[in-house]
Amino acid sequence: MLKVLSVCIIGVFTLFTKAYVSIDVGKAHIRQSQIAIQPFVLGSTDSKLVTSALSAGSMLFKLLQHNLAAFGRFNLIDPQAFLEKPGEKAFKPYPEEEKGFIWNNWQILNTDYLILGSYYVVENKQKINSQNRYFWKKPKDLIQRKIYVECFVYHVSLKKLLLHRKYTADIKQVHDLSNYISNDIVKKITGKSGIFLTQIAAVKKMSGIKKELFLMNWDGSQARQVSFHQSIVMSPIWSPKGDFIAYTAFLYHKSRRERNAALLLYNRKRKTRHILFNRLGATLAFDFFPTGQFILASILLRGNRNIVKISKTGKMEPVTTFIDGSINVEPSIHPNGQSFAFSSDRGGKVMIYSMAFYKKTIRRLTYQGSYNSTPDYSPDGKQIVFAGFDGGRTDIFIMQSDGSHIRRLTSVKTAKGKWANNESPCFSPDGEHIVFTSNRSGLYQLYIMNLNNYQVKKITHDSYGYKSPKWSPALNH
Repeated sequence: MLKVLSVCIIGVFTLFTKAYVSIDVGKAHIRQSQIAIQPFVLGSTDSKLVTSALSAGSMLFKLLQHNLAAFGRFNLIDPQAFLEKPGEKAFKPYPEEEKGFIWNNWQILNTDYLILGSYYVVENKQKINSQNRYFWKKPKDLIQRKIYVECFVYHVSLKKLLLHRKYTADIKQVHDLSNYISNDIVKKITGKSGIFLTQIAAVKKMSGIKKELFLMNWDGSQARQVSFHQSIVMSPIWSPKGDFIAYTAFLYHKSRRERNAALLLYNRKRKTRHILFNRLGATLAFDFFPTGQFILASILLRGNRNIVKISKTGKMEPVTTFIDGSINVEPSIHPNGQSFAFSSDRGGKVMIYSMAFYKKTIRRLTYQGSYNSTPDYSPDGKQIVFAGFDGGRTDIFIMQSDGSHIRRLTSVKTAKGKWANNESPCFSPDGEHIVFTSNRSGLYQLYIMNLNNYQVKKITHDSYGYKSPKWSPALNH
């Protein structure tokens, strides 16, 4: 059992026999677009709602700034440099509107994209339809405040309107609203969705040895607990559409009077769960097939740790059938569904291998050092991130999917001057960010790295610890 569990935790390692190649993690490799975003202008709003409306508008502006800056492809122009103040000009350009904004006032600032907008707040009463009759609820339940936002995005050099859209939300949902607007802006400018409508699943250390599953927004906000097993939870993974999360939990069996690592499936929308697989022996899920109908997991079979395919009905089918006593775990399926990468000590040291599903051909991808683990494919399948032990600590590395061009992404010391450990990397669905755990601040917390400029942001800040973060696909919430 110790050998089975040792592959899940970085233990004691020997020194690397080959050196990794480091990259300059402070240097961006793409040009950042210059973006000017004006504070949105408050429109006609009842005087008694002005204070809450201004607060909501200020929060919306700050969240939009935060999101666009975090995306990594944009440089936000300081609003103090703007030649036009909020509300001074109309939201359409001159001469299309007589009092419209002036293109040259933004071109002189080398602005690539200009974001303008307005909003107002309305308070209304709701009616509940019950048996074809309308009944008023209690007065305190009647009031609903909604915020209405209108957003314009312009390409300044082309003098072209890229986006004009209206949004409506409860005033308490400004955070979610900012994510929707940010995602629309990024998609219109870059042609693909950003990370703003995604979530991160991670295991959080509770009291004692207990660990539970938590979900949070991409930036660590609105974290909430979704498992309550009072036990140890491990290895969460998302289904392709984000409707389900599979994870391992050590459940107690009264008949056997012992705990076993069972595979559970959590329905994110219904907030329900059921046991998918509970065979004796630790079952660790690691990836969904692109179709979402099967899960690739590792399980102890006849004394060997092998990788299996488990259906949503709980039916199991072996994928690897090694009988050499090796450990084969942590499978990550290529986006095309034809092969997968995994960790194995079949060559002596724990390294990363790839295997084709149908040909059963195996290829060793890493040779550096003594321990490489937790591989994860980029959404386009061209790269793999993984954790590797080097120089007395664990760091995050990235390589081409064929094992070439390995580069170190992390290298940082703690406040006490010791090298920090960085583990369990996972790509975002846009392929431009990774989430990982690090003890650089003491306890293991979650961090995201922007692969456009290699900037790192800490997204959890508590007195607990986190493990095994997994980034969701874009969600419809």
